[in-house]
Amino acid sequence: MHLIDSHVMMESLGLQDLEAMSASGVKVIIADAAGGMDYATSAQAAINYFEHTLVGEAKRAADYFIDIRVLVGINMNAVPADYEKILDTLPEYLKQEKVAGVGEVGLEPKSGTCPDLSKQEEILRAELLVAKEHNKAAVVHLTSTERTDWIERYIKLIDEVGLDRGKAIIVHSDASTTKTITDAGCIAGLSVLPMRRFTPEDAAKIIAENDMDRILVSSDSRIRHRSDPLSVPRIAVQMLRLGLKEEDVKRVLFDNPNRIFNLGI
Repeated sequence: MHLIDSHVMMESLGLQDLEAMSASGVKVIIADAAGGMDYATSAQAAINYFEHTLVGEAKRAADYFIDIRVLVGINMNAVPADYEKILDTLPEYLKQEKVAGVGEVGLEPKSGTCPDLSKQEEILRAELLVAKEHNKAAVVHLTSTERTDWIERYIKLIDEVGLDRGKAIIVHSDASTTKTITDAGCIAGLSVLPMRRFTPEDAAKIIAENDMDRILVSSDSRIRHRSDPLSVPRIAVQMLRLGLKEEDVKRVLFDNPNRIFNLGI
């Protein structure tokens, strides 16, 4: 069974993690190069991290027969003073086959580097427009509070720039938000991370009860929180335990990300 983990910070994975993921059927990782730039102090530092992910991390994963596709963008927790230089590079990055889209981006009300939400919206709108112009996906995140309001705000921005809602992935969804996201025609991203108290069993149940064609799953592995790099294989097991078929597992855990991110696998 071939699987895709649709959201990972690569620096969180040791070699033993990559080996275990490969042995468990993970063939592709969508690597978040924006989320990993929390401490970027300049546009060049962020761009260097994009390159490190595209080259260095891709080589590390390839040693375990895992393909890496990369998300790029501006993390609102680390908006450098010269952030426009990052925006200027995005079109060239999104032309690359190994770049799957823009992400993880989104509004961050507690940002210490860009507390002005109107400025954040301006940056996000520019990123969504680049994704639309290159027919690539855009991954935006939900905050922990007022989640329905944030969904509505994102959809408004998505529609303003003309991005296909089927290319708009709203991550950190749960039982309270998934139906709202999928009914709107967007993609709900289920992030199975221990610190979120969201389990593979929870994800499998949500998958079974909602539009399977509009759901992605990920381990959301990250270096600053306890993570489980095998979350996606564990979701596959829990889906089967609920009585879902292997075709359903393939549909959600491989076909969906392959289609939504234009991976061509």
